[in-house]
Amino acid sequence: MKRAGLFVTAVTVLALAAGNVWGQVKEFRLGSPWPVTSNLHAGLVKFAEEIDKRSNGQMKILVYPDSQLGDIQALINGLQTGTVDMSYLAIGNANVLKGGQQLNLAYVPYLFKSKAAAEEIANSPIFQKMYDDVAAQSAVRIFAVYGQRSPRGVQNSKHAVVKPEDMKGLKIRIPPIDGMRAFVGTLGAQGVVMGLGDTYQAIARGQVDGHENGIDAAIAFKWYEVAKQWSETAHMYETAAWYMQEKHWQSLTPAQKQMFIDAAKAGGMVMTKLGEDIERTGLETMKANGVTISQPDRAAFQEALKDVYKQYEGKVWPAGAVEQIRAMQK
Repeated sequence: MKRAGLFVTAVTVLALAAGNVWGQVKEFRLGSPWPVTSNLHAGLVKFAEEIDKRSNGQMKILVYPDSQLGDIQALINGLQTGTVDMSYLAIGNANVLKGGQQLNLAYVPYLFKSKAAAEEIANSPIFQKMYDDVAAQSAVRIFAVYGQRSPRGVQNSKHAVVKPEDMKGLKIRIPPIDGMRAFVGTLGAQGVVMGLGDTYQAIARGQVDGHENGIDAAIAFKWYEVAKQWSETAHMYETAAWYMQEKHWQSLTPAQKQMFIDAAKAGGMVMTKLGEDIERTGLETMKANGVTISQPDRAAFQEALKDVYKQYEGKVWPAGAVEQIRAMQK
C-alpha cells in the first residue's frame, strides 16, 4: 500500500510539472478580426490543429474569427485585461501598447525588399529585443511572426492612384499605427483610424474613400464591391504576428514555448501559400467586379517617402536601425 501511495504521489508530481493534472486540458481563447473565408483564418485553423496534435490534446486553441471578441483595438485591450489569451494581428498593432511604438520600424515605407525578407527580419534579434521590451512593459508578448502578407496597395472609390500626388485629399482607412499615419499624411491624404470590419460600410457611405492594405485583405473583405480603383504601390510588406498574454507565455515550459513557435510557423506557411494563390487570382476577381487596375510609379512613391523615417530615427527606435535592416538585405 505504501509503494502504491508513493507511485500515485510521483505520478501527481510529474503531471503537475507537465501542466497536465489528470488529463486537464488547457484552453486558449484566440480572438481574430479576420473572416473565416480569409487566408489568415486558414493559418489560425492550422495553428490550432498543430497545438492539439503536438500537445497530445492537452492544449486547445479556441479560435474566434470575424471580430467575435472585438476588432483590433478591442483584441489588444483584451490581451491586456485578460479577456483574450491570444490574437493574430499585425506587428504594428502593438503600437498602442506601452513600449510598442518602436515597432513602427516595420512600417518604414519600402524598408523590405520582399515578403520573405520582411518575415525573416521580423524574427531576427533586432526585432526580438523589441518584443521582449513590449512584453516587459505591457504584459503582452509577440512570440512569433509567421505569415507573409501581400504587398500593400491603395484601393479607393474616387480615382486612379498612379503618382504620389494622386493621394492628395483622399480619406484612407488606416489601422492605429503611427507609421501608417505618416505614410498617408506625407502624401497629402487623410488617415482615418477604423476597424477592418467597419471599412466596407464606411466606403459605401462615403465616410472614407478607401483603404491601404494587401490584396489578400481586399479580397477577404470584398472591398472591391465598393471601391473600384486598385493600385499596388507595394509601399510596405507586412507579416502577421502571434500575440499572447505574457503570463501565459511565462507559464509554458521551454519545450512548450518551442511548440507554440513551431505551430505558428506551420500556420504561417498555410496563410502564406493561400495568400500567394489570392495574389494570382485576386486581380481577376477585382476586374470581374468592375475594378480598374492601375500600375503605379513605384519609384516616384519611393522618392516621395524616402525621408519619412527620419522623424522617428533615434527617437522611437534605435538610431541606425533602418540602415541595419537595409544592409541585411544586400
